Amino acid sequence: MKLRTTLIVLLLLVAISIAGCSGSAPATKAPEAAPAKATEAPAATEAPAAKEEKVTIVYWADPRFQNVKGMEEQTQEVGDYERILAEKFMEQHPNVTVEVETLQWNELSTKVAAAIAAGSPPDVLKDYLGRTGAYANQGLLEPLQDAIPKDEYDDILPSLVNLYTINGDLHALPLFFWVTHLVGNTTIAKDAGATDLLPDETGVWTFDQFEKALAAQAIPDKRWPLAMQVSSEQGDYNTLGYFWGMGAKLYENGDYTHTALNSPEGVAALTKLVEWYNNGYIIPGVTTISNNDLLNAMYQGQSAITGGGLSLLPMVETAQKEGKVSVEWDPYIATFPHAEGVKSAGLAAGPTGVVVFKQDDPVKRKWAIEFARFLASPDLINQYCINSNQFPARKSVGNPFEGDPNFTKVAKWINEYGVEDMGLSSPTYAEVRVLLQPQLQAAFLGKKTPEQALTDYEKAANEVLSKNK
Repeated sequence: MKLRTTLIVLLLLVAISIAGCSGSAPATKAPEAAPAKATEAPAATEAPAAKEEKVTIVYWADPRFQNVKGMEEQTQEVGDYERILAEKFMEQHPNVTVEVETLQWNELSTKVAAAIAAGSPPDVLKDYLGRTGAYANQGLLEPLQDAIPKDEYDDILPSLVNLYTINGDLHALPLFFWVTHLVGNTTIAKDAGATDLLPDETGVWTFDQFEKALAAQAIPDKRWPLAMQVSSEQGDYNTLGYFWGMGAKLYENGDYTHTALNSPEGVAALTKLVEWYNNGYIIPGVTTISNNDLLNAMYQGQSAITGGGLSLLPMVETAQKEGKVSVEWDPYIATFPHAEGVKSAGLAAGPTGVVVFKQDDPVKRKWAIEFARFLASPDLINQYCINSNQFPARKSVGNPFEGDPNFTKVAKWINEYGVEDMGLSSPTYAEVRVLLQPQLQAAFLGKKTPEQALTDYEKAANEVLSKNK
């Protein structure tokens, strides 16, 4: 304050001195334009802003990014990319130190949980909604809907705002997400004379069309057109697509107190899947097969269609280079089939976002949120998507894969049909998720009818979900 006052007094003295030399009183209002050749008084300057308080932010991230496009030399190891981003933020904000640690996929559950139990979670975490939602339900995270500018909030896709809003609070800033749909090999359909049974340019087809395509491509004991698995809960992203296409829902209206899957529509979907399996349309070992075995079946032409996302396409290209693909690969993408009179279902989505754990120190809270906003900036989201074959969570990012017809097609499905609720935001998501596949296995093996399998699932699931009431 002394410096500011001194500057102001000096300026007034200079002004008075100049006015006195000219023989006129000091002006009370600055002239609109200075006279020609007039000597101007030096402009007043603000006193230097107080130095920002130093703060350290601990940032944990998943190990997704490596060999980032255009930065291959600098990002050869997991964690290199995250450290580069942290350094960029620290250059912009010299008072902030960001300590980065990248976790392995299994550590995102174990190490974070252990840190929370010890009372020392990271300040900022980048992870999958299925885990961050649990932290939000425990009241461990900073609410972000009022902590970011309105234009940033409005820029997030509405369907993701819904998924990420728990107990009225936006618990994370969504970054990117993948969705599942069907991926098929046109070459096998061509060999079977069944290309006319594939979906048209919209990629959307009915159960009747889909079943005819399966039947045409099946060869007893040699080719089982549909590759799917119910051996683990990881298969639910694809299996549930058939339930949704029949009109069934896992939950209704965001109410995670009971499941809605045991319905006439749900029974019809499971009945159809079991029928296809018995007819030889679904790969043998559906109850025990691994995802790697499913891919190998596609590579060897033993199957023609599988569930997955756009990330499956570069995986096949890599397999081709490694000599693992023995059939010609001409991919197409399609939605899961829908019943007549039922709108094509939405897609299962796996979103990743960045959360801020609750802070007692307001300065640390401020900078943790600022760092989260930095990580969720459109330019970085664009880079994330390009390097993970995923979709941007913010509308302003646009299409990271301009000119890619497959990306454009899936983006249209997302806009038209939305994403389905898999219960990722439920506090009992992990507990309930593992209850479905044993019942699906029993139905495929003929140990239970579809009706009994879904009734037993409903009973077990609702017992867990009742904790939400």
